[in-house]
Amino acid sequence: MDTNVAAAAEERIERTVAAYDAVAEEYQEAWRQRRPLDAVRKFGGLVGRGGRILDVACGPALDVRLLRDVGLKVVGGDRSQQNMRVARKLFPKGSLARWDFRRLPFPDTVFDGIWAPAALHHLPRAQIRRTLAEWRRVQRRGPIFVTFRAGSGDLAAVEDPPAGTVWATSVTGDQLRALLLDAGYGEVEVETRPDLGEAPDVTWLYGWGRIPE
Repeated sequence: MDTNVAAAAEERIERTVAAYDAVAEEYQEAWRQRRPLDAVRKFGGLVGRGGRILDVACGPALDVRLLRDVGLKVVGGDRSQQNMRVARKLFPKGSLARWDFRRLPFPDTVFDGIWAPAALHHLPRAQIRRTLAEWRRVQRRGPIFVTFRAGSGDLAAVEDPPAGTVWATSVTGDQLRALLLDAGYGEVEVETRPDLGEAPDVTWLYGWGRIPE
């Protein structure tokens, strides 16, 4: 990625973070009942009760309680300062911190699963593989769950109410499968799902993988 392209991508990432910062409480309220509950249950079953998992982009703690309810120990973080403020208000004793998930503040092989819906898609295509490698670095066993919008955009403008315009990269099912396989995951599955916000023109891809035993 050349200097100008990289700078443009970072500007879009910063504008995306700012959009979520501006509506952290409203976003939590709008989306807390619209969660991938079947994916939470499947993920919990794959990790096993008592497993320590990383919610790499937890936003305003949308899934922390759900993941805890299936018996997991959750460590969560986000780049958005206001999202983390809301998350800490909801879970004052939770293991929550602010970070850039491209450079995680953890040693190698400490987590039993990676939970990452709607996270990687806020990066340009050129940064996705190395970010997946960073997540794989901190994972010792278990599953990964990631989601993307289906399509071909590379950090293109999309609407995510109530945040408004944010920037996201979309992929095909074959591309998502290849990303997970190339990162070292096995038992890769890709599922097509409707938008949880009922947007008629948006289709999501759910990607699953497991670290080989």
